[in-house]
Amino acid sequence: MTKNRFDVVIIGAGIIGCSIAYELAKKNVKVILIDKASNVGTESSWAGAGILTSHATTNEPYPELCRASLDLYPHVTEELKAETNIDIEFIRSGTISVFFDEKEATGLIGLAERRVNRGFSAEILSPEKVWELEPSVSYDIEGAVLFPEDGHVRNPKMVKALAIGASNHGSEFLLGNPVSSFIQENGQVTGVNVNGESIYADSFVIAAGCWSGKIASDLDFQISISPAKGQIVLIESVPPLITRTIDGLGIYIVPRTDGRILLGATVEMVGYDKTPTVDGVKQMIDAAIAIVPELAACKFDQTWVGLRPYYKNGPCLGYIPGYDNVVLASGHYKNGILLAPITGKLISELLTSEKTSLPLTPFEPKEI
Repeated sequence: MTKNRFDVVIIGAGIIGCSIAYELAKKNVKVILIDKASNVGTESSWAGAGILTSHATTNEPYPELCRASLDLYPHVTEELKAETNIDIEFIRSGTISVFFDEKEATGLIGLAERRVNRGFSAEILSPEKVWELEPSVSYDIEGAVLFPEDGHVRNPKMVKALAIGASNHGSEFLLGNPVSSFIQENGQVTGVNVNGESIYADSFVIAAGCWSGKIASDLDFQISISPAKGQIVLIESVPPLITRTIDGLGIYIVPRTDGRILLGATVEMVGYDKTPTVDGVKQMIDAAIAIVPELAACKFDQTWVGLRPYYKNGPCLGYIPGYDNVVLASGHYKNGILLAPITGKLISELLTSEKTSLPLTPFEPKEI
């Protein structure tokens, strides 16, 4: 029984589960992460582009959550490099959002002005200034807005670093087997069954991405966390054509340090289908070439699909109603990579002290 007893069981070994485990393990909390996949971070944590953006102009809870997490990235980067010798390739070079017509200009310039008026950063760029910063951008643009605090990260490396960091602090991993059921005594969750083995803990975290709702339903809690399919294209650009993330025409273009460029991503509510489509790939390539024409000559590398956990009131961070030891941490949708550091920090605080540095009330799971 002792070897199967932990302080916390985390269901899901993606970037959210690994971030929570890492923060808990640093506090000497005995953690086990359980995942149906044979490796950590194999779903949307691996598939995402690693964009770190927060363009909102208000001080509402969700924008505050995003800003707080973005602010943690420099420290997290240094800490993980020191502990694991893995460079997660956090680069804060900003995002250039281009516009091609008056309607797009009105929306982006209005956003930039609101941000500046409320004390946030943004810079309206003339076409000439855009070409000075990124000479390969199309001469058809009418201008752009620079969001200088934005960044991007190599998310597969980050998941690996968090997992190794958690392991170095004593966390255990049980991979390749799903949780088949919960063990309950007197209405309280006391353990989980995994491949015929019972694992017991004081607290439980459901951090299984778009599968979290299905797992929560085993506790008679119904919440709609749906898969949002996102297709991504990877191309090679040597020498590099761009140095910053550029977005526009409904897509983003993200340069990596290895000379490759990510184009993404579609948003398709088609269930758990992970099949790349010609139409989805074409949409992204056409838009990317319209923004940076020289991309047409780049070498096509590959395409893949990720399933983001979409929840309309997301993310869900907090105890499931009716259970004082089962936490849901999911529904981050497009911002799972961005929100991983703050999610790890807040859920760790919730489980160890019941006091969190940001209020979780706005994100408490609600039955939908």
